[in-house]
Amino acid sequence: MRLKLGRPTAPELRVDFASCPVKASLDVLGRKWALLVLRNIELYRVQRFNEMLRITPGLTKRVLAMRLKELEQGGFIRAIERGRNYTRWGLTGKGKDALPILMTLVHFGSKWYAEKVFLDRKPRSLGDVFERSYIRKTLQEMTATGMPRTTSRRTPGGAPREGVGIAAEPPLA
Repeated sequence: MRLKLGRPTAPELRVDFASCPVKASLDVLGRKWALLVLRNIELYRVQRFNEMLRITPGLTKRVLAMRLKELEQGGFIRAIERGRNYTRWGLTGKGKDALPILMTLVHFGSKWYAEKVFLDRKPRSLGDVFERSYIRKTLQEMTATGMPRTTSRRTPGGAPREGVGIAAEPPLA
């Protein structure tokens, strides 16, 4: 059996490694704190700069300012209200399309890093962390169109459930 020299390609993948959709997505979303900024805005409804700093231990003003700028330039967030001394951020359609990524990370972290996330150190399912109606709605939107809807919506069940023995506020950092 002879090996073909050159660049290997997976038969199922129809793009070159250099133009991989995972790499393109991670150019912005893979930056440290970027997904947590999206989490803060949509899942925790924390949309202002100082509030984000307060609930995200370790995040500095400088880095938060950079991530907000990058996420805005990348089309994930936009300023939905500007006051004299504040800006309130919201997700765009592109940002809402990243929500299933966050849900997948919540699922993975709740299962495999429960000792770091929950007081009782016991793994949880996604249904133990999110309202089931929110999960169902998000999954239906993904399967109906291939991606979540990009229309603006506020889901009351979108926030993580309280009272499941979570170690610190916010529940999943």
